[in-house]
Amino acid sequence: MNFEQIKALDSQYVLQTYGRNPIAIDHGKGATLWDTEGKEYIDFTSGIGVNALGYCDEGWVKAVTEQTGKIQHMSNYYYCDKNTQLAELLAKNSGLCRSFFCNSGAEANECAIKIARKYGEKKHAYKIVTLENSFHGRTLTTLAATGQDGFHRLFTPLTEGFVYAEPNDLADL
Repeated sequence: MNFEQIKALDSQYVLQTYGRNPIAIDHGKGATLWDTEGKEYIDFTSGIGVNALGYCDEGWVKAVTEQTGKIQHMSNYYYCDKNTQLAELLAKNSGLCRSFFCNSGAEANECAIKIARKYGEKKHAYKIVTLENSFHGRTLTTLAATGQDGFHRLFTPLTEGFVYAEPNDLADL
């Protein structure tokens, strides 16, 4: 498909929640992308808070292909050597003790908020400080943590317990 065909289908079938750049990506290698019209780009971005690993790295493709031939997803109800080995590597390199593996950044942020609330409950302090103009995710609770009124107005009532401070302002904090 060419760009105009993709754009028309997107307009018809995809909920228009994001502004888009006027290109449709066809494929990539390393930091280089090509659009459906054959134009080449150097990609200096990452997914929305996801990664900046480049495209089609041969080692990554090989590892993912091998793994999907075995198990592409496993519930947390079972043990998995890859998860266990990754947790060990993270502990040894971070100085922290344990890992919690999530399916998304939203799940990770929700977990962090739950941990903070659980800790705060013991101290009778449940408010969490985030920054004005911050962005923390698209779930109702992470939208409440987000310091942008534009998001707040659209999705009330929000989860309570967040306060917002001006960045670089210790007195406000």
